[in-house]
Amino acid sequence: MAAPRAARLLRPALSAWRSLHVTAARNEAVVISGKKLAQQIRQEARQEVEQWVALGNKRPHLSVVLVGENPASHSYVLNKTKAAADVEHIDERRVCNAVAPDKDVDGFHVINVGRMCLDQCSMLPATPWGVWEIIKRTGIPTLGKNVVVAGRSKNVGMPIAMLLHTDGRHERPGGDATVTISHRYTPKEQLKKHTILADIVVSAAGIPNLITADMIKEGAAVIDVGINRVHDPITAKPKLVGDVAFEEVKKKASYITPVPGGVGPMTVAMLMKNTIIAAKKLVKPEEREVKAKQFAAATS
Repeated sequence: MAAPRAARLLRPALSAWRSLHVTAARNEAVVISGKKLAQQIRQEARQEVEQWVALGNKRPHLSVVLVGENPASHSYVLNKTKAAADVEHIDERRVCNAVAPDKDVDGFHVINVGRMCLDQCSMLPATPWGVWEIIKRTGIPTLGKNVVVAGRSKNVGMPIAMLLHTDGRHERPGGDATVTISHRYTPKEQLKKHTILADIVVSAAGIPNLITADMIKEGAAVIDVGINRVHDPITAKPKLVGDVAFEEVKKKASYITPVPGGVGPMTVAMLMKNTIIAAKKLVKPEEREVKAKQFAAATS
């Protein structure tokens, strides 16, 4: 006997309901290409520079001086530096503070660090700013989210935490996240208690395989800032790896950055942005205004 009409109508509806509510197998994490994001930012910087030069300003320059190509010379210089540090006790903070704050493209001067901590506009350290831009440009939500930053260095870990937890309505908007910072004395089992609850895990500890799949929750975003040189047992050559066990974590995360090719290129891109900011600060406001008017008149 044919099934009643009501039952025949119910079966397609039930099938549709199941298709909506049965959980599909989750794909692997989106691997965030720091190279592609960095290309976007460098293009933005390039356009900004061209506009700046068109106003009659000098083209910004960032110079790095390296003397000698001989690896032995590099080793010699490094050894001299170590010896000098041992004898003369080179004060890193004193060196950073000797740079004019407006030319401090690394964002390490005490004035820039202080302004950053007060949520004011300042030169931001390139790597933390790169992490912040990765999160924003990828669309990873931070408002009210739990974040763990592994690493408390004053140049990376601490600034990342500052950018992520501060008020989004301030002069220098932050991420409004709840941030936990771990460090070298945080036992790994204690770290796991925090990371397993985190929506975003940022590892900048410099410890290979610090973050493993069992330490993160399903769908977390994982940003790997670590750069570690290890021995590759397959090729018998040194290779670069991050702090995150990439292959296993990407099967559980929603987003993940690779090493190399993740935060590294973003650091360079943000350094270029800081160089432009520094160049503009060297021109007096009244001079900028005059040149802007001249440019507007010439292009109208």
